[in-house]
Amino acid sequence: KNDLGMSNYPMVPGHEVVGEVVEVGSSVNKFTVGDIVGVGCLVGCCGGCSPCERDLEQYCPKKIWSYNDVYIDGQPTQGGFAKATVVHQKFVVKIPEGMAVEQAAPLLCAGVTVYSPLSHFGLKR
Repeated sequence: KNDLGMSNYPMVPGHEVVGEVVEVGSSVNKFTVGDIVGVGCLVGCCGGCSPCERDLEQYCPKKIWSYNDVYIDGQPTQGGFAKATVVHQKFVVKIPEGMAVEQAAPLLCAGVTVYSPLSHFGLKR
């Protein structure tokens, strides 16, 4: 219903994405084809602004959301229900071997929402 006035249609919503790496770019060094990985709500950022330099990409004015946004090439991001998605390796995490993907996906949102501030303020033990 576009209650917040930010929707870009057609939209394929969905974050908390878990999937298999099918291709990597020439600068990717953290992942290989076949890895099972997860992606949260961001897929990219400018990498050069003050928030990005402080690992606060969520405040980057050029951040790219996993859905309802546009990649730098003008193509729409289509989230977790898309056939494929392109993500900068900074926003990808490897899913531990043996963890079921249906158990991993919720951790990418709810889990990070709790863990990130605990870690940021030095409270992880």
